Amino acid sequence: MPTVRTTFRPDLEFEVDDAEYLDLQRQGLLVEETAGQDVPPATATPAAPEPAPQPAAVAPKKPGTTKES
Repeated sequence: MPTVRTTFRPDLEFEVDDAEYLDLQRQGLLVEETAGQDVPPATATPAAPEPAPQPAAVAPKKPGTTKES
């Protein structure tokens, strides 16, 4: 079974069977390693997420725009 690194998790190695290897290769999801290439280590803490966007201010209702009979 081949051991591979993927583009979406380059810090981890996965054992895949031949069919999975060919499928990942065909989709371009394998990291092509060259001799001497450093692989980033797995990080214990993930990157901080971006803050949530603030809601837009709501304009006050204009008087006299309701239908009251």
